[in-house]
Amino acid sequence: MGELNAMSDAMFSLGHLLTFANVALSSVLTILSFSLLAYTLTYNFRDAVARRFALLLACVMLVYASDVALDRVISADSAARWLRFQWLGIALLPVAYYAFSLAVLRTTNYPVARRRRVLWMIFTISLLSAASALFGRQLVGEVRYYPPISYLEAGPYFGLFALFFVLAVSLSLGNIWKARQRCLTDSSRQRMTYLLGAFLAPGVGIFPYLVGLSPFIGAPGSGIPILLLSLAVNSAVGIMLVLMSYTVAYFGVLTPDRVVRYRLLRFFTRGPVVAILVILAIQTVPTVERILGLPRDLVLFSVITGVIVLSQLILSVTKTLVDYVIYREDRDEIAWLRELDRRLLTTSDLRQFLENSLVALCELLRVPSGFVASVVGPDLILEVVVGPPDTRQQVLAVSDWSDALNRALKQSQGLYPISHAGFWLWPLLEPAQDNGSRAPVPPVLGMLGVKARTETPLLSQDELAVLERMIQRVARALLDRKLQQGVFVALRRIIPDIERIQELRGLIPYQTVDSAEPPAQALLNPSPIHSPEFEAWVKDALSHYWGGPKLTRSPLVHLRVVGAALEQADGNPTKALRLVLGTAIEKLRPEGKPNLSAPEWLLYNILEMRFIQGRKVREIADRLAISESDLYRKQRVAIGQVARVLTEMEQDNALERNSRSQVLEEAGERKA
Repeated sequence: MGELNAMSDAMFSLGHLLTFANVALSSVLTILSFSLLAYTLTYNFRDAVARRFALLLACVMLVYASDVALDRVISADSAARWLRFQWLGIALLPVAYYAFSLAVLRTTNYPVARRRRVLWMIFTISLLSAASALFGRQLVGEVRYYPPISYLEAGPYFGLFALFFVLAVSLSLGNIWKARQRCLTDSSRQRMTYLLGAFLAPGVGIFPYLVGLSPFIGAPGSGIPILLLSLAVNSAVGIMLVLMSYTVAYFGVLTPDRVVRYRLLRFFTRGPVVAILVILAIQTVPTVERILGLPRDLVLFSVITGVIVLSQLILSVTKTLVDYVIYREDRDEIAWLRELDRRLLTTSDLRQFLENSLVALCELLRVPSGFVASVVGPDLILEVVVGPPDTRQQVLAVSDWSDALNRALKQSQGLYPISHAGFWLWPLLEPAQDNGSRAPVPPVLGMLGVKARTETPLLSQDELAVLERMIQRVARALLDRKLQQGVFVALRRIIPDIERIQELRGLIPYQTVDSAEPPAQALLNPSPIHSPEFEAWVKDALSHYWGGPKLTRSPLVHLRVVGAALEQADGNPTKALRLVLGTAIEKLRPEGKPNLSAPEWLLYNILEMRFIQGRKVREIADRLAISESDLYRKQRVAIGQVARVLTEMEQDNALERNSRSQVLEEAGERKA
């Protein structure tokens, strides 16, 4: 008798342990599917494959979230409601499977018009099955409530649904197999192999076996094998979901593979992993509470705080290891780029530095105001002004600062300034290199001016010593900013090249979903948006918006969206390009009434006044209450936004043409 009791206690303990493990694993899968769903919709939303995969993840999330809820229900009625809600994910999984596989097959330029009819049939059956499971008794019947195992009895049509489920998943698997066969490059075939190997996992893990096995579950102790099997299957589902998400992350993304891997790993470690650790810690709190004899709130607070802090600390400590795994031979270049990011001097940094230096200089010389201007091409741009509110207007009122700078260069007497318009002026020259070398004629970086305290400059030796360091400091800051602008220009040229390379890599093996042209035509006649000079072409076309060679001879006339606008422009390409540019600018217009002072209106106002109205730079700067240097910087940003909108318009035009071609394809097949 004692042996039987011991065996019963052991079975009871094993059952509780397996139940706890299954609930914890269901919580992990719920968090994992939700996190991967959020990642997919955030970074790959424009891609059809990613959107269909998101539907698949949503079904998985519904099923496992219901499993977690079922562990907490206390009545058969509550269990019945959650079990029927769980069937929403089960019934819609076949259509999610087939839609996802069809989107993958479509990326290989395979005609899928006939398969879309199958998709609609599967969609209809899935929708009817979901409605029946939620509100009817045809698929599933009454609930059997035997905690920790609860399930619904099989209805008269459950066998037909099981056959439909297997058939839909099999057809979906065939589509993925067909897509893998059509891949031409090793990398695409490898990723498709990963997807093929993990494809069945969600279906195997979600299918309601308990409904079919209901006649065999009633005996005591028979739940142990089911819990063991569920634990093994759900563990495999979690691994395969991550593998599928890794494969889908590359669809429709033009960034390098290294960036995709790093972004996915960073998101996974900082999001799902931390959330999973917190959930597991919360579920172990009752055990820790009993062992330590402490209040639940104290244990819960301590465990959650410890998990979050320690996980972030571990991620920071292991960052070098992650970089080694992700970047490998590119580690030195990535480290240099990160160092560059830390050392870059932003516009706000420069302005703050110049203001601090100028304030210190004015305090030293006992003068009330001063300014710093930089040389940009043939112009002098006012960078920063300190002093009374009317100082900026006093500086802008003088129109011959360039002549004064030339005179200061010719009449330079060491650190002694020249007097002009009530200011003392010093030219800012490029400082000597670290090794002491300097160009015979140092380039001019700008001009430093302070309010003249006397007509003839009189400076003490102490003032001259400090003044020399101040001038060198300001000149060094302007030089650094000049060098950084060169770096930015180079980066702006590199990024489109990378995107173009990634696009060509995708066009060679198969046609992308967003393209309505054959691969060969897309290679021979690429859209101007893929050129590294695209933004420069946009700037040139805007500068001659109302006519000029930069508009009439612009490569932007080859944009497909411009070709689509020819009918509205009476067949005139230049007029069509002007219409498209105007549309792009209007897309940047905020809602509401025009406002010259609102930040959200700044970019649109600059585009409107600079290119459409043709106003001068100084007039626009005065109306917007910003400096000319700020205006030039904001203008570059505004032109970049116009280029972005044009890119979106071109891609939307490709999607529209692709849809028309698919309609024509389906019409041709119906006639055949």
